[in-house]
Amino acid sequence: MVAAGKPEEVKSDTTDCTDGRSCLLEAVEGLQAEAFDIPNVVGSWSVRDCLSHLVGWDAWAVNALERSAAGMPLGPFPTEREINDAAPGDWIDRPIDDLLRMLREIRDTTADHVSQLTDEERDVKSLAVEDAQISVNELVDALIEHDMEHAGQIRTWRKTQGV
Repeated sequence: MVAAGKPEEVKSDTTDCTDGRSCLLEAVEGLQAEAFDIPNVVGSWSVRDCLSHLVGWDAWAVNALERSAAGMPLGPFPTEREINDAAPGDWIDRPIDDLLRMLREIRDTTADHVSQLTDEERDVKSLAVEDAQISVNELVDALIEHDMEHAGQIRTWRKTQGV
């Protein structure tokens, strides 16, 4: 999930952040309720598992941004594997409408926090994931890439399954 090796001139903005999430939500648009629970969409995960996983990552990002804004220490944070393992469990039993609403709202919250930072603040490598120090811009890039990766996987699954 952590973006690495991004060119310095590439900068995300809050529009990119919400557009990435819109692309993901378009990938699941029109799915029947029972289709959200079919396994093996992304690895062994269902669409519900995948979306729950993304909410978990966004919850981690919002927490990091809020702690940073409050001048609180940012760590220790869970590892990438720990977030991946925990996130679906936190959201998996929610009704689909609630999960989709949360996907929209939490990304809007992330974009709001990012929009309150100056360009200089967004460039500082102030967030830690495992051994990597990343900037807010790199975090936003990684969240966008994460949405796009899973949106593509869901679209491919839908096409091959005719769902």
